[in-house]
Amino acid sequence: MHIVEQPHKYWKTMSGFSKILLPTDFSKTANNAIEHALWLPGVQDVIVQHVVSTYFEKHPHWSTLFDIHEAQKYMDMYVDAEMMKVPKRPADDLTYRSVISRGKPAQQIVELAEKEKVDAIVMGPHKGVVTAQVINDASRPVLIIPERGGQFRPLRRVLVTTDCSPQSKIVVDYAFQLKQLINCELYLLYVIEFSNALKFGIRQGGLTDAESKMYDWANVQLQNLTPAPFVQDKSVHRLVGEGPVSEQIAECAAANDVNLVILGEQGDGVVEKHFLGTTAASVLNKLGRPMLIVKI
Repeated sequence: MHIVEQPHKYWKTMSGFSKILLPTDFSKTANNAIEHALWLPGVQDVIVQHVVSTYFEKHPHWSTLFDIHEAQKYMDMYVDAEMMKVPKRPADDLTYRSVISRGKPAQQIVELAEKEKVDAIVMGPHKGVVTAQVINDASRPVLIIPERGGQFRPLRRVLVTTDCSPQSKIVVDYAFQLKQLINCELYLLYVIEFSNALKFGIRQGGLTDAESKMYDWANVQLQNLTPAPFVQDKSVHRLVGEGPVSEQIAECAAANDVNLVILGEQGDGVVEKHFLGTTAASVLNKLGRPMLIVKI
């Protein structure tokens, strides 16, 4: 299988995590994501965004009970006060900006990310609907920090999954660019999923060497996906797993104690069909590790 070079329509080369967008609803989960994000390699420009929904438009009956303008004033004061409490990293080289947007959260997050051309949107998984919508609509990479992420760990080991399609090369290239920036160990993973019919054929002996041939094919494709300068690099590991994809990713991540898992996603769903819908959240829960979703 020949891998076709395809330029990305949103970026050509990554610049690490120089400029990041941190949406927050002031929850513990959001603060946890922010604290992790502030220690990402190369962070220089931090934008903290809170989206104020049009509450009284959705609930007009409350406006008959009290002065909504007075209520809105106190809501704005609350937001300003909470913005002051957002975690910050003591460093002279960081620039902080706070942005208060009004409207639908996912839409406002995506619009600000595009306007500012951020390197990543960093979110916690606590609002599944908003997070899923941002992942689907954003052109920028989305970094999801698990609720039980604990203390930030430097990105020394990164796992990138691929289905070896031409589109997935974009994600693999992104991972290798990240490796160049932070000098990490990089694990490339392809997962073979056998259909029940194929499993039956293998057990019956009707498909001689089918399993070994599939492994050989996968290893060749992973080799082809590896940029030439890294083919002999001992810090690059090409892995082939077998079984349910989400389980294999979680097992591989745990076995190699990776600090970040990178997946690819198209506008109409994640490249590997296994991550469509809410399954990405399921993968994240199994991982318990940060997951970076790159748009292709």
